[in-house]
Amino acid sequence: MPRNKIALISKSVITPFKVLDDSVILIDGEKITAVENQRNLAVPDGYKVVDVGKKVIAPGFIDIHNHGGLGKMVDEGGKSTILSNSKRLVETGCTAWLPTVDSLYGIRETVSVINELTEGSRIIGIHMEGPFLTPKEIGNIKGIDYGVETPSMVKFQEFVDASEDYLKIMGVSVELEGIDIIIKELKKLGIVPAVAHSTKATYEQFMHSVHTGIRHVTHTYNVMTGLHHRKPGVVGGALTCEQVTNEIISDGFHVSPVAMDILLRCKGIEKVCIITDNTSVAGLPDGEYEMAGATIIKEGGISRYANSTENMDHTMAGSEWPINHNVKEMIENVGVKVCDAIRMASINPAKVIGMDSQVGSIDEGKDADIIVIDDDIKVYLTMIRGKICYDPTGLVH
Repeated sequence: MPRNKIALISKSVITPFKVLDDSVILIDGEKITAVENQRNLAVPDGYKVVDVGKKVIAPGFIDIHNHGGLGKMVDEGGKSTILSNSKRLVETGCTAWLPTVDSLYGIRETVSVINELTEGSRIIGIHMEGPFLTPKEIGNIKGIDYGVETPSMVKFQEFVDASEDYLKIMGVSVELEGIDIIIKELKKLGIVPAVAHSTKATYEQFMHSVHTGIRHVTHTYNVMTGLHHRKPGVVGGALTCEQVTNEIISDGFHVSPVAMDILLRCKGIEKVCIITDNTSVAGLPDGEYEMAGATIIKEGGISRYANSTENMDHTMAGSEWPINHNVKEMIENVGVKVCDAIRMASINPAKVIGMDSQVGSIDEGKDADIIVIDDDIKVYLTMIRGKICYDPTGLVH
């Protein structure tokens, strides 16, 4: 069977390190074989020419923190949740993602489906957020199992064995007794150790964990000790420590644009990854839902617990916005350049998980994971390994 050969032409290509005018991208099978100005490269015979005009060609978005959506998280729905959400994600320009789990079940279900996945956004690893976490305090809500466990090397080894080398990131609460040995083992195995849900940690504990091996910050600002001028907390460490990279949920609800700007001023574009942290409510219409033992109300861009108390004003019940929305928010409300916002959702996350030689940018020899967007970051085409996975307006067909 002949390989698919496509020549994509546009007035603007974001690599994302630079913006190329009037360029052509040659795709042969699964790979990008050339990126050139149209004046310097004639399209060879046998290529299907697709001219997208003034629309922008960019690398596909990589979401390294996403729990699922459409009613269930991966830890609840397993294979079916992964399959349905992979199809959902291509519509948002997400070409690759890390299903984010906290259980052995979640790991096993993800591994079992990786090689079966023929449609939608592809899985390039697993992100474990937990289960070695400080319990999240959510007011009077009872009966929700957050998978919290005491650090255990036995349990940890079960996770590693079950992951079959797909485990890329593991988030832990750095204040937990016995967590150092887990962090050291993660570093030894080449799995990114991340600080997560450290709601009781001091700045000193955070810096100790960095010395031990922590190299990544899970959803900066959210579910961690805040910055006080006498107690810098985990936020203080996340903003000032050069050894760590940072995630940010830039949906416009989880974090103020001012706080996002502060993060970028402190760490620079190259250290920050845009994520969604999508949970069960993602992809669903506004309404009231029963999920994981609680009633969740999704309304006006925010999801909250129905029985929230007054002291829970700042506690959300999950993240629902897609990654192209979060990229747009970074551009419109924080004032970031388009290429820099795309960089934070493509090559930066690829670098965090050590896959930047394969994905994350438009370069010769890399996988043809490519999207076509407009100035509003609306997605018109999603291509994964050279295969057209989303083309709602018929750009190619």
